[in-house]
Amino acid sequence: MENINSALDEELQSRRKLDFQENDGNCDQSHHLKVIVEDDSKEEATDCGKKNIESLHSKIPSEAIPQVNMEFEKEEDVYEFYNSYAYKVGFSIRRSKGHKDKDGKIKDRTFCCSSEGHREKDKRNVNVKCPRAQTRFGCLAKLKIKSTQMNTYRVVEFIAEHTHQTSTSNKSHLHRSQRRLTLSQAAEIDLADISRIAPKSSWELMYRRAGSCENVGFTLVDFRNHIRTK
Repeated sequence: MENINSALDEELQSRRKLDFQENDGNCDQSHHLKVIVEDDSKEEATDCGKKNIESLHSKIPSEAIPQVNMEFEKEEDVYEFYNSYAYKVGFSIRRSKGHKDKDGKIKDRTFCCSSEGHREKDKRNVNVKCPRAQTRFGCLAKLKIKSTQMNTYRVVEFIAEHTHQTSTSNKSHLHRSQRRLTLSQAAEIDLADISRIAPKSSWELMYRRAGSCENVGFTLVDFRNHIRTK
């Protein structure tokens, strides 16, 4: 009787062990399939980004597209060139990491798409009723420069592909890096504020005179921000 019970116990244990191994194998298989799906989606996004940027580049003059080994006299010239290219493609740029020598001269600088990186998780998100829209998607598009012995800056790296959809040409002027106030515009805003003209009315006059919102170079929000910060 004892032999029969021990044999039954051994059989039950072996079945449990077999079930565990099968379940463990299923988990590994599902995880493996998940990794494959994620890799495939990343590859599809990369291919889509390449096709999209190639289509956009076909509409832009070749001299307006950044190329490795291009040289510029100043770092600001590089920024303006890359920002002009960004306007044509439909994205915003910002200055990323850089290094300086002991004399304070910039040794290298990276300019990246404003959608580079990811937003840090905010603990207050639970209590926010109207959260801000997501603007960072881990975009890898960038342009990197290094100083040369001739005191110029050379492009050493350029990544054109984006991990997100770029905007259309009629919305490029709304990107942050494309918006700026000139000294004459700032003076006109100050004069309108002193004259107690409503910001909206003054801004509408400026864009009607310029012909369109795109030609003004800034938005009504920028107009009001200038008044608040002066």
